[in-house]
Amino acid sequence: MKIKCPGCSAVLNIPESAAGKVVKCPCGKQLRAPGGPAGGAKPAPQKPATGNPGAAKPAAAKPAAARPAAARPPAPARPSTPAADGFDPAMFDELTDQDLKPMPSARAAAPRAPSGGGKLMQQYAPTGGGGGGGQFRRGPIASPWVRLGAAILDGFIIGFIVAPILIGCMFVLTPIFVDTAALQNAQELSQGERDALAAQAAGGIMMAYFISVAISYSIPIVIYAIMVTKSGQTPGKKVCGIRIVTSDTQQLPGFVKGVLLRSWLINVLYAIPMLALIDYAMIFGEKRQCLHDLLAGTIVIES
Repeated sequence: MKIKCPGCSAVLNIPESAAGKVVKCPCGKQLRAPGGPAGGAKPAPQKPATGNPGAAKPAAAKPAAARPAAARPPAPARPSTPAADGFDPAMFDELTDQDLKPMPSARAAAPRAPSGGGKLMQQYAPTGGGGGGGQFRRGPIASPWVRLGAAILDGFIIGFIVAPILIGCMFVLTPIFVDTAALQNAQELSQGERDALAAQAAGGIMMAYFISVAISYSIPIVIYAIMVTKSGQTPGKKVCGIRIVTSDTQQLPGFVKGVLLRSWLINVLYAIPMLALIDYAMIFGEKRQCLHDLLAGTIVIES
């Protein structure tokens, strides 16, 4: 016989031997098969006819002689393998206590969603743009006043780093390039010798100064290059909440665009008169791109 599962609406082929038993659908739904052995209902007793009192009563039926029941051959065992239609009769045997236990819900078995730590890790994941932090917020183009404030803040930070290193280098290098002993005895020299000694001392001081500047500025240059390559932000831009990205894809600019073209090349071009003033004046244009932004193909956005 066939029954329909109320859980998945699948039509199941049930053997007649499973009538009245609790069966389980392949979807996990438990149901009871209809039917079962007859209830052994007794026939209703016959009432005597009242219309004709003289009618003869029906003769009592004599019990038939008991005959020995013929031995029937045992029914062949059903195969335990599923039929061609995928039905397995053994699937609908009597359920055990183990089968009657509540099944775990799908919600409890589902894996838990990652906590906020997973989102934090994605935020600093590496990207093809040239560094980490690819999941940063991409806001509108940054205000020119915010960019100027970030540039001023970067200037103070660079000066705070450079000043003590520059003073220390001058204190160490000046005695190396300047003959201090000869200067102390300059009063004993002639005017020509004092002039030559003064020129030599000036040259030594300039040499010590240039070397000190190169040493002191190399430290913030390296720090800023690493920060821009990795995150698109200098310390001032990080405080002001802005970031350098490429103008076409809004990804991190990397070293070539963010450092080599946008910073180092433009500082070399600043040797051209008035170019630095033109560069900073272009920040108030419609696209909010300075000359170094156009050279590198970058923009500065809120982040």
